[in-house]
Amino acid sequence: MNWPVKTACFLVIVLAVTLASCEAPKEIGLPPEVIAEVQFTDTVTVRTSTVLLDSVRTSNTQQLLVGSYRDPLFGKVSAQPFFEMGRPLNLNADGSTNTYVFDSLNLDVAYSYLYGDTLKPFEINLHRLTDTLRTGKTYYNNSSIPYEAAPLATVKFNPTPSTKNTFQFKLPKTLGQQLLDQNGKAEVNTAVKFAQVLKGFTLVPSANNGMVMGFGPSTSGISLNLYYHKTNDTIAYIFQIPVLKRFNQTKADRQGTALSSIQPLKPLSAAQTGGMNYIQDALGVVTKLEFPYLAKLFKEDRVAINRAELSIVPNQPEHVGGLYGLPTALTMAETDGTSRLLRSKGDTELLLSVDGSTFQSYILPQIVPYNSKFRNYNFILTTHLQAVSIGFKKSTGLLLMPVSSAPTLQGYVNNNQALTSFHPFLNNKVDRFTITPTPENVKLRIFYTVTK
Repeated sequence: MNWPVKTACFLVIVLAVTLASCEAPKEIGLPPEVIAEVQFTDTVTVRTSTVLLDSVRTSNTQQLLVGSYRDPLFGKVSAQPFFEMGRPLNLNADGSTNTYVFDSLNLDVAYSYLYGDTLKPFEINLHRLTDTLRTGKTYYNNSSIPYEAAPLATVKFNPTPSTKNTFQFKLPKTLGQQLLDQNGKAEVNTAVKFAQVLKGFTLVPSANNGMVMGFGPSTSGISLNLYYHKTNDTIAYIFQIPVLKRFNQTKADRQGTALSSIQPLKPLSAAQTGGMNYIQDALGVVTKLEFPYLAKLFKEDRVAINRAELSIVPNQPEHVGGLYGLPTALTMAETDGTSRLLRSKGDTELLLSVDGSTFQSYILPQIVPYNSKFRNYNFILTTHLQAVSIGFKKSTGLLLMPVSSAPTLQGYVNNNQALTSFHPFLNNKVDRFTITPTPENVKLRIFYTVTK
């Protein structure tokens, strides 16, 4: 239902309430001295600024990123994934006494996300890690694991998003034979133990690339494939080794851009950044929204918010290679005067909840898709602002950020399923966009009832 229709329906309801108020007090159940008045405002100031988060968690990300490109607004962007692979290797678990011959070892990747210019050749080097990822450790976009200086393999190709979306590294026979020689050993009888032998890999992009690509951590997105056959037999077999722990390292050189002076947790107004606010997913650039004069609305009288909507109209991006599109969906996280993303005692992100949930519910985030008809993202802030109005929440600050795998998260919401942590869905793309924060582009509309 569009805004004019909603408004018309609301006015009908208000008219009905007004007519009903002409009845005797006993008919509506309110004492004569109680005066209730429905009001509307769309002039509440929304203060915006651009914030660089101090930390961006990328542990166990839902998408691995690799590549580099130069963005005229956001500078030189690069992404490098680190991942561990493991699986128990016991080809004679059935009690057989077969022996095996190594054939080949390949790392196969099927990409599902492209961001940038696909017309340029794409080059990646595969390196073997010299240390393992730590169990229970949180990795961030500035984390790193040491790796061998010499690459194991290199691929160079032209991405073809509309047809074939796979590429392959052919790995040295010595590594393949080393892995096959572990068959049946106690040292590799669990996935974690196997990973201790293999350590893992990282993909290092060429500086001349023009894009970043992403792929899922499941075997359909990436897998290490060990090919072998039984001695005195010609039938080929494949042993697939999946990704276990992983994270993305992302960097940006913003020299020469409007964001060149940005520092972690120090908000920059649009006046300081060329008249715009900025957002970029895995780099931790977010737009902070504050409502500094909202308290005046609640100052003197008892206020019940009937409905509050926040419309965000982004600048339409200039497409480069057809792939600099807007994020498919946004979410918001709570913050305070520190500009940090707030978390619960259980380390769960305090995301803006689905409207109508309790003030303390953070398990169902509000996921707002881009509306191509109205060219906006429309958030419902009724419950959130009501919590502010009664003093349950002390800060109105919110951080606007993209969210990936929106259909997956929306499934949790629609099915009322709990999801304990959302950070794997927050920081695994390099999607970006800008907002020119005029009152028309960032507008808060509130219908509220005042009881005097």
